[in-house]
Amino acid sequence: MLCQPDRFLRLTTIIRLTECLKATRQLTFTATPGPRSSSDWAGQGNGEVLVSDDYPVLRFHEQGHFTHANGRRMAFNNVYRFEVMEDRVELYHERRGPEDAVFLFPLIVVEEHRLKSLSPHLCVRDLYSGELIMKDDGFDLTWTVNGPRKQEHIHYCYR
Repeated sequence: MLCQPDRFLRLTTIIRLTECLKATRQLTFTATPGPRSSSDWAGQGNGEVLVSDDYPVLRFHEQGHFTHANGRRMAFNNVYRFEVMEDRVELYHERRGPEDAVFLFPLIVVEEHRLKSLSPHLCVRDLYSGELIMKDDGFDLTWTVNGPRKQEHIHYCYR
């Protein structure tokens, strides 16, 4: 179980994160497979983020291109929903639309400028977890995926 800081620090961190989320306009990411991965998910991506603000719900409409380590380039688009609460931010993936969104996990404040998934999201046999670190110019969100055939590390930079 993660130990949360005092209420004041949690509130100020959530307020700062909300401002970071609202100000986001672009993303870059690097996908790196671990030695136990058989997915071959390696490469770099970049794109634009359009934030729809219906506070306390913020949606990231992402689109861009991913270039695989083998040189193959492919388009991507995602919609992530951040639901801001007093002591956490809940993260959803709206790949099938807002009515059928996939709840990923709550991100809770563990330190000033740092949030972490409370528990991993189980998708079939894979566990997805995340850590968010706020920077002066945005935030980084690092995903870890572990499963029988996956060992992935995906580092997003949102600015």
